[in-house]
Amino acid sequence: MGNNPRLEYIRQRSIFVKVHRIVNLMKWKKLEHNGILFPPDFETKKIKIKIKGESVDLDIKQEEMVYQWAKKKDTPYAQDKVFQKNFVADFAKTFGSKYKKLELTDIEFENAFNLVDKEKDAKEILTKEEKKALALKRKELRDEMKEKFGKGKMDGKEVEIANYMAEPPGIFIGRGEHPLRGKWKPKVTTKHVTLNLGKEAKIPKGDWGKIVHDKESMWMASWTDYLTQKRKYVWLADTAGIKQDRDKAKYDKAKMLAGEIETVKNKIVKDMGSRDAEIRRISTVCWLIYRTAMRVGDEKDPEEADTVGATTLRKEHVTLTTDAIKFDFLGKDSVRWQETVPAIGNDKQFYENLKELTLKIKPTDEIFGNLTSRGVNEYYKTVVNGLTAKVFRTFSASTVVSRYLNENGDIKKRSQMEKLYHAKLANLEAAKMCNHKRTIPKTFEQSLQKKRDTLKVAEKATPWKKNEEILEKAGITKTKTDAQEKKRKERITKIKQMIKKSKTKQKEKVEKLKLQLDLTEKTRDYNLGTSLRNYIDPRIFKSWTDEVKADWEKLYTSALQKKFLWVKSENESWQNVSKHY
Repeated sequence: MGNNPRLEYIRQRSIFVKVHRIVNLMKWKKLEHNGILFPPDFETKKIKIKIKGESVDLDIKQEEMVYQWAKKKDTPYAQDKVFQKNFVADFAKTFGSKYKKLELTDIEFENAFNLVDKEKDAKEILTKEEKKALALKRKELRDEMKEKFGKGKMDGKEVEIANYMAEPPGIFIGRGEHPLRGKWKPKVTTKHVTLNLGKEAKIPKGDWGKIVHDKESMWMASWTDYLTQKRKYVWLADTAGIKQDRDKAKYDKAKMLAGEIETVKNKIVKDMGSRDAEIRRISTVCWLIYRTAMRVGDEKDPEEADTVGATTLRKEHVTLTTDAIKFDFLGKDSVRWQETVPAIGNDKQFYENLKELTLKIKPTDEIFGNLTSRGVNEYYKTVVNGLTAKVFRTFSASTVVSRYLNENGDIKKRSQMEKLYHAKLANLEAAKMCNHKRTIPKTFEQSLQKKRDTLKVAEKATPWKKNEEILEKAGITKTKTDAQEKKRKERITKIKQMIKKSKTKQKEKVEKLKLQLDLTEKTRDYNLGTSLRNYIDPRIFKSWTDEVKADWEKLYTSALQKKFLWVKSENESWQNVSKHY
């Protein structure tokens, strides 16, 4: 079969369709759980404020808002003008029409600030025993709540439930330059929550918004976020068998796409040159998704920040130079996406199509008109049944990781630290491709300098010096008997071994610090965790670490190891896995 390209093509396609069908067949029959846990109500702290010089009596909601603002007083958020404006606007609304043009400077928070400082000081002066006792008390409460809300039954088997608590009310932070940052997120109650249960299951006590029996879904409860209008979910824990099966199927789809990618590419490239304008339009957006791993883009809610993706790009987001295509826009979570694609090879046609599509439209017009993710996925299905745009991000992230590991050769004889360093640089390539940028911590430079200082000290350190002095003395020590001479020589041998061991240990320490420093500098702008958790086929790192004799557990946190339990039963070699991507 392997010698017949046509038969191999049919085999790969049938496997892809089979995986797609398996995913659709994964359903539960019975589901029971106790609903979700709600955070405790805010208790008054007798906070007093003044507005425009006058003392104001606060109700419990207003007091909670003031307290939360006070807790943000020493953060960069409190200095952000948009954050300030949004918070004050929401706070003013709680007084009806009394304060129509309220400014932050009109409010005296001194009493609330002092309270927060006192609470912070009180925590800092606690003894070790007191801190330990409080931690134990919190753990006992967590264990009690987990027993009640963190477990359920699916098809008669006990399953863990992941994030079983509703989000507490508070000030919305958001990611990047989110326009809603600073606004107040109100309390979630049972009336807002939809529970997903089996038809025969006992309904937990409470005035729930809705009860559904969605056997295809892995969520226990959901509600709509008041501000972003996005659905929030309480999911099955990653260790649940059906969740493990779906997770594996997701990566199997990406693996199958790897076997079909030339067929898909050829079809898109051919259609980009079609005489039919509609075919050119849809194939161009599909090439964009393949070429950049960009999200489709129309998953955004109307009230969300002005973020875009492939189908919703506007002319103002794309600049066509003489020989390249430049993208600059806000992507998911208001994270800026900047990328340049040179107009060479197949990208020449891509360039020409974008030029045609943007020629007669305004800067604020969408390049691809009314095209949606449904239209994109319908097109993909004409190439390979079961293929969707989402599979491309998993495929692309996995491919760049596999390529990096392959291109960096045989490192079996390198140190464990260097092996993990290369694995993390491969992870970084995926984070860059997926545009997983992060907000740089305010202490980043301070932390980086500390690492540099530690390295300088380590490079100058000579912990073996004292033993060298002892060795020198032992070398000139005169002995009177053969037994003493034998003992002296044995001592010299032992000291030499100690010196050698000390130098090796010091060399390893310096190497480790250098790699850590370099990795910290290179990953400054990116979050590696998202791609590692959601987009990189874990079989790539598992087979590679097995091949080079590295520790897979050092790369994946204990939580991710539980999520990818299914990987441990996979015994594919690195040679075989790397052929797929």
